[in-house]
Amino acid sequence: MDVRVWSVMAVVVLAGCSGSQVGSVDEAAEVPGAAAVRSQSVAASDAGSPRAATATATAGATAAHGSANVEGHFLEGERLLMADGGVSAQKSEAVLGSDKAFAQAIGQFERDASSRPEVQDLTGLYKAAATRLIGRDGTLVSFACGYSLCVGEIRSRTEEDFSAWSEAFGMDKASPVYSLTTAPMTWGRDQHGGRFVFSVDPAANAITGQ
Repeated sequence: MDVRVWSVMAVVVLAGCSGSQVGSVDEAAEVPGAAAVRSQSVAASDAGSPRAATATATAGATAAHGSANVEGHFLEGERLLMADGGVSAQKSEAVLGSDKAFAQAIGQFERDASSRPEVQDLTGLYKAAATRLIGRDGTLVSFACGYSLCVGEIRSRTEEDFSAWSEAFGMDKASPVYSLTTAPMTWGRDQHGGRFVFSVDPAANAITGQ
């Protein structure tokens, strides 16, 4: 397994803002090489759209587990990838870059969600959004969510497919994403793709170096 590149993006999504765009987040500066990405603001006309449905599910899941500022309120699987209330670049790199650690994280996310219908609903919405943006040669191999984070793996025939998916998903107007960390990988000949973790919780949009 060859982990080619480590990349981090921080994305801001603000509902009901005026103006054509919102600014990039400051937290991206905490990680060397992190790139801040500008995102289109969400207009009121989004009500009833896929984005509005996803945002409603996100709000419901967040309300169900309380304030994201308290580390203990995150699910066990999410804590494997977090530090100081945000996505940890160091932990994410360790988990996404290891077959064993990644499988354990996916398994824990799935166990966490098994008794929480609101998390299952959120998972279904974001899984559909992630699948919609994959090229015809790509496959969503694994995917799981908690209250605040989602994690998964995509495989494809070319390196470009995962890169294109990462960019499109981070900017997708139908699925609010507040930070996205990716690990492009190669498993062998004609086996490319990558793993990722992203935040669906505006209160957990920081990317920390820890």
